[in-house]
Amino acid sequence: MTDPISPPSEITYQLTKYEIARVIGIRATQIAEGAEPFIEVGNLIKPYDIAVKEFESNKLPIVIIRTLPNGDKILISLFQ
Repeated sequence: MTDPISPPSEITYQLTKYEIARVIGIRATQIAEGAEPFIEVGNLIKPYDIAVKEFESNKLPIVIIRTLPNGDKILISLFQ
């Protein structure tokens, strides 16, 4: 018999579309205000495009803190 209070045995670490949008938006704002990109930008000009490329290449040193319904917190690192 499973204890109904215990956390689920498998927790997904896939980011939601809202988390992705927030991370890219915050990083694009940082780049627009003069932060150095973590990747080689090449011919990219728009901060949004640079932020998306950084996100897709897993170069962002950002940690998402996700709170579970039982109050536990999960740390999800975007840097690999």
